[in-house]
Amino acid sequence: MEGARSTNATIQDTAIRALGRLERRDVVSDLLPYLHAARADARREAATAIGQAMRGEPLPLDPGDTQLDGVQQALISAATGEKSGEAAGELARSLARLPYRTADHVLKADNFFRKVLELSSGIDRTVANAARPGVCAAVEIMARLHRKLAPVSEETLDVLREIATASAPNVKRTDLELRIPAMQALVSAGGVDKDTVRQTIDDPLSADLRRLAMLVLSSGGSPVARDDRVQLLRKGLGDREYSVRLEALRAWVRQHAATDGCGPVMEMLTDTSEHVVLTALDALGDCPNDENVVNRLIGEAKTPPEVGSWRRESHALVSLAKRSPAHLEIPLMSHSRHNLWQVRMYAARAAAVANVVPTLEQLAADSHDNVREAALGPLRRLKADEAEPQFVAALGRSDYQLLRTAAREMAGMRVSAPLTGALVQALVRVTEERKDTSRDTRLAILERLEEFGSDRYREQLLPLLRDYDAKVASAAAKTMTAWGGGAFTIDPQPLAPQELPSSSELSIMVEKAAVLKMESGLEIGIRLDPVRALQMSTRFLRLVNRNYYDGLTFHRIVPNFIVQGGSPGANEYAGDGPYVKDEISDRSHGRGTVGLSTRGRDTGDAQMFINLVNNPRLDFEYTVFGKVIPEHLNRIDLIYEGDRIVNITFMAPDGRMR
Repeated sequence: MEGARSTNATIQDTAIRALGRLERRDVVSDLLPYLHAARADARREAATAIGQAMRGEPLPLDPGDTQLDGVQQALISAATGEKSGEAAGELARSLARLPYRTADHVLKADNFFRKVLELSSGIDRTVANAARPGVCAAVEIMARLHRKLAPVSEETLDVLREIATASAPNVKRTDLELRIPAMQALVSAGGVDKDTVRQTIDDPLSADLRRLAMLVLSSGGSPVARDDRVQLLRKGLGDREYSVRLEALRAWVRQHAATDGCGPVMEMLTDTSEHVVLTALDALGDCPNDENVVNRLIGEAKTPPEVGSWRRESHALVSLAKRSPAHLEIPLMSHSRHNLWQVRMYAARAAAVANVVPTLEQLAADSHDNVREAALGPLRRLKADEAEPQFVAALGRSDYQLLRTAAREMAGMRVSAPLTGALVQALVRVTEERKDTSRDTRLAILERLEEFGSDRYREQLLPLLRDYDAKVASAAAKTMTAWGGGAFTIDPQPLAPQELPSSSELSIMVEKAAVLKMESGLEIGIRLDPVRALQMSTRFLRLVNRNYYDGLTFHRIVPNFIVQGGSPGANEYAGDGPYVKDEISDRSHGRGTVGLSTRGRDTGDAQMFINLVNNPRLDFEYTVFGKVIPEHLNRIDLIYEGDRIVNITFMAPDGRMR
């Protein structure tokens, strides 16, 4: 509170932002006055902070939640009198994400948004025009969060259509920063009509508009009739941008493969983008019976090279398992014995599809834990209690994802002393590592011990009552109570927080860019954002200085969404020890922004993801701590599963970056 009253602009903005991150409604009354601060940046930060704070529980002395009505009106009033277009747009985004309970709340916000978009809201026309991209983003948020309460009005949808197609008198075709969020809002609201699809699908200025049009064609409620849709999808499959071709391919698979065949899918196997090719290979596994498809998959599922790209063959193998298990034996054998663990992991997936127990048993004893994890669940399904030896072995390993999977898959298995002992030993062993990131694994083990354990194991669990993780301490108390041991009091002892950055560290984060040097030869520069995400920027810098990321990979690739990497185990559950708290800000997850991967609030483990497209659904949920430099933006489309980071260095963006 004291910082928010500071005359230093940086301190004030930081304090306002921090109050919002508490996600406590009792601070909203303290934030409201800053909607009228002298500085536009302070007003913008206050708007974001109020939207975030309102995520908290309703005030106990306000059972009717009258606070919500007051905050909604305060935001509308502040936006109406706002003199900064950027601040007005942020006020709209916060207005859209309030925790509405009635249709009247949504309709009131909808009415205000429409007036701004029409430049008839009572806001200064210049301000309203500058606010319109933010207001389009606000409608997208409202449609996504509150559509069940009330859909976006037809009047507002009409305005958005005119903006997206540049048919409004005050919108130019080159106004892409306005037209794209308008189209995104229409997609989320289910408001894209036939004319909008036809106009945006041919837009020569924006691949994003064409991609979003293809996304509409893939939905069950497509506004375009079947024959016209086939024609438009054919056009999309030939688009010059891979992101459009990819979305058109997905649409064809969802809407036409079952009735019109997989000929167009087969054609995409010659695409210049590996993302498109892999998507096509995956889709062939679900195509109707077609001898040509089977023959092509047999040819594609050959043994991957020992060095170089392996993905095409491995994706084909899994699809072959779906389409024709009878032809799987020979390629499955070569994949399951390959020197690359990723190839063996895909072999486990193929064996799971085809129910090949001997191969699954072989891979459940693999040297790499991700391969074991891929085989373990299918073995539980196919062998039931007879899979006990594989589960005992898995619980003796170190990988958190494997341990979590083992504990979860054991639900309902026959209770035995070896399994219970392995669970307890795994819990003790992982706890001794003192890593926040072990939470999900330890919670899964404690849940299973309710079923497999007994009060005889109380001594091993008692120390957890003073664990460094309060959630684990609570789970341990719950498990021991379930054993009939009475009630237990927890006294968690949190780990020490990260030290604040030094002045030299701050200088590096502000003045230099982090350059990821990839084994593929790519170099990708990233500018950190220590103003909005100081903790994660600092953590990233320190990990780079420790060479933490050297040799790690991008393990999760979702085309037209994100690429994710930075895990020592190349999976979702292995990361750097201490958690990083979320640093939610007004920064949107636009293409090229770098976010912090989490598994719930305040669970960042230094894994990062890069947004391949604008992902507004991630806004206000995940920290944005950096952005790829503009001249390297297209390079993020060339990151593929398993691509390795050689190293990361910080250097001044003075032309030395390639």
